[in-house]
Amino acid sequence: MQASIKRDAGMLKVDIDGKLFAPLSFKSFRPNPTNVSEFYRAGVRLFSVLSSGIICALGVPYSHFGESWIGDGEYDFSAIDRQMDMFIENAPEGYFAPMFQLDTRPWYIEKYGVPNTFTHLSQTAWDEHWRKSAADYLKAAIRHCEGKYGDRIYGYFLLCGTTTEWFSRFDHEEPHPIKEEGFKKWCGRLDARLPSKERLDRMGPVFLDADEADVYEARCFHGQTVSKTLLYFAEEAQNVIQHKKLLGAYFGYLFEMGIGLHTQGVLDYERVFTSPDIDMISSPSSYGYRRLFDPSAFMLTQKTLDKHGKLYFLEFDHITHVAPKMVYEPCADATGNGGMVQIPGASSKCADEAESLNLMWRDFILCYGNATALWWFDMFDGWFRSEGMMSAIEKMIKLHGKLSFLDKSSAAKIAVFAEGESVNRVRKGSELTKISLSNMRRALAEMGAPYDLYSVCDLDDLDPQKYSLIILLDSYDIKKARLEKIKSLQAAGVTVLSVYAPNYANNGKCDVKNISALTSVEVSEGKVCHGSAVFGEEKTPAIGEAPYFTVTDKKAEPLMFFEDGSIAAAKGQRSVYVATPYVPSGLLRKIAKDRGVFVYSDDPLVYTYVNKSAIGVYNATEHDAVINVPEDGTYKDLIEDITFVSKNGRLTLPKRSLRAFLLLKSN
Repeated sequence: MQASIKRDAGMLKVDIDGKLFAPLSFKSFRPNPTNVSEFYRAGVRLFSVLSSGIICALGVPYSHFGESWIGDGEYDFSAIDRQMDMFIENAPEGYFAPMFQLDTRPWYIEKYGVPNTFTHLSQTAWDEHWRKSAADYLKAAIRHCEGKYGDRIYGYFLLCGTTTEWFSRFDHEEPHPIKEEGFKKWCGRLDARLPSKERLDRMGPVFLDADEADVYEARCFHGQTVSKTLLYFAEEAQNVIQHKKLLGAYFGYLFEMGIGLHTQGVLDYERVFTSPDIDMISSPSSYGYRRLFDPSAFMLTQKTLDKHGKLYFLEFDHITHVAPKMVYEPCADATGNGGMVQIPGASSKCADEAESLNLMWRDFILCYGNATALWWFDMFDGWFRSEGMMSAIEKMIKLHGKLSFLDKSSAAKIAVFAEGESVNRVRKGSELTKISLSNMRRALAEMGAPYDLYSVCDLDDLDPQKYSLIILLDSYDIKKARLEKIKSLQAAGVTVLSVYAPNYANNGKCDVKNISALTSVEVSEGKVCHGSAVFGEEKTPAIGEAPYFTVTDKKAEPLMFFEDGSIAAAKGQRSVYVATPYVPSGLLRKIAKDRGVFVYSDDPLVYTYVNKSAIGVYNATEHDAVINVPEDGTYKDLIEDITFVSKNGRLTLPKRSLRAFLLLKSN
């Protein structure tokens, strides 16, 4: 059996021996005959199968099926077999993606004295013995699965690091002898030394000083250590599966980590996202955008994955109203005593089924509007055990099938670019990363116009005919060739919106003249905060740290002011510059309209998710939602099977318990 990814009607799908499957899937830490069969009966045909002997961050096992890597070159694959046999019995026409955890086991740590990769991945990543041992286990497990279940397996996932997501969370970039030796190899200097943790954590202005080149180098090394380790295992896996099955991982949460971005080791994600050895990437939907009135959001540059032919699975793991607050384990602690472990976030679980359904449908239309894959994570069993939720999942799967022929290509005329590499120029712990990346997702959602979210590497071959507005969120250090590309896009008629400090830290030298040169708007730098910038009723958050910028160009058209009256945003020739790291949604909407971009919602709490065939709407207000439509006519909501008629380009959607709509225009 052979599996691949194929684009069909603008959406990437799983192709298994020529048959296309909508990328809708199931995962659980506690799979059992009940939940597997429930999702199978609902129509799910793709299942993730976690095989692990590791204790998770809650102090309970990831899996009850047991360990399969039991010693040096010693494996017990009966644990894998028991789980696979259970899945096959309860999902007889399903296809499966085993997930293997590559972390150091307790026996390995005791025998070899290396740091635990689950908590200190970057400190062990350069240990050749661990890499080879873990790769041998991985390949042996894949060979076993291919030999016994190969006709039922469509892919594999590589898990490692904190929470299986390739985080290096608890080493905090701190040097270690193994990592020091790796650093020497990486930079090719036998006398090379990593900076101390104290130097890496040094406080100061937002951007690294000129005398901190060693910190920048170490930070690049830290990110590449994680990304290259992941790709080492991907290459080893491909030596077995030969690209005949899909290969995936959790990775690259650029928009989610906030001030912890540097420590986690995710900043070199582009290397993974563009690798020919990786086919699938997954992440949960953003933890910061989960409340009933939030827009939901991706953690990563989803459109980069799509552009490079990779499936992106958004993981829906919200704590629904029926999800347990506690998980019981017979041996929940090191003493061997049983106990109850509280599930993080359970205290703020959904209040009732109506809230659970709203969040489920909201994430569904987010994924459908962006032609993105989705899986439901029944974490510790019982997350979705209600008639209403399972009926909703069944309806979502049927809708996907019914609408499979419709074009789900992007309708966006706005491209947003973010990056990890420039963040290495930012001082660790700065609020800038949170404001300019994590928080900016709200403003983008409230803008009311569809946008494509890319990594900056995709700017290099961007077609100027595709977008009329591009937004650079955190491009603090721009390569010369990319600067030339930006100028060529502007010459072709594309407006470039640059945020806060574009190219300010070019090659490590901070200079406000670089901002002026890029934006064609005269900008000055000061040490005194001008207060919040104000646009209408919106105020921007202050980063609390220098440098501070303001527009001093008398020829530029002011668009926004600071509280002290100085100019916070201005329009130049094919360029808009915003001197704050957060751009208010109202200003984004104005700039989009000025560029002729169609705006579907003027209400920041009416969120829209649009592709070429459908309009998804989530009404987070307490009144009727009114949206703009490109053509008058009859629009049918496929979720509740109700039709609405627009007038004068406006469509009114009544306030109702289910806040989500999926609209198709009738012919």
